[in-house]
Amino acid sequence: MLQIRNITKKYKKGNEVFTALDDVSFDVDKGDFITVTGHSGSGKSTLLNTIGGLIHPDNGTVLYNDENIYGYPQSKLDEYRKLKVGFIFQQFHLLPYLSVYENIKMACSEDKQVRRIGRYLEECSLSEQRNKFPAQLSVGEKQRTAFIRAIIGGPEFLLADEPTGNLDPGNCSILLDLISEYNKNGGTVILVSHHEPAAIYQTKGLQLQKGKIISQ
Repeated sequence: MLQIRNITKKYKKGNEVFTALDDVSFDVDKGDFITVTGHSGSGKSTLLNTIGGLIHPDNGTVLYNDENIYGYPQSKLDEYRKLKVGFIFQQFHLLPYLSVYENIKMACSEDKQVRRIGRYLEECSLSEQRNKFPAQLSVGEKQRTAFIRAIIGGPEFLLADEPTGNLDPGNCSILLDLISEYNKNGGTVILVSHHEPAAIYQTKGLQLQKGKIISQ
């Protein structure tokens, strides 16, 4: 499904060069649930954003079905991000002037996806919040809204960057169960997390240190 090959990404900070990713390679098979761990600054977020088509690597390739996504024309790369990838972050990135329902609908590209919203709201215990605005939601409700928005289009894989970072243990478990259910239904997950409970869901684990994979 995905082959990450020899990915390197460097940033300049003043006169210094910081290596975020250093010759990173691994495979992602359909149905995997991969957790990525490592200290702050180890390259976890850069890795997810590179896989998701958001950060162009300096060297290396991200192969999706044997095609390098960074060889795509811009329109096809945009299509890859929109149709193949779901993103969920520690910060929810909900539009404050839209309701729960409207935030999710923004991610829909087909009428059949819009028709699914009610079912997902019920499954995520958000039916009563559908017309509320983000400022009226709890932290857990905001993250569950962001989760639905990420998967409503039926992406092949979900990239989750510290999605439980702002959650208490109860809401953390709820969200991880929802992500696990997406995985059991055929979705592929790559999840960055410092929370040990995430490890019970994984099929593979990667540990990054200073931009390198030190265990997998």
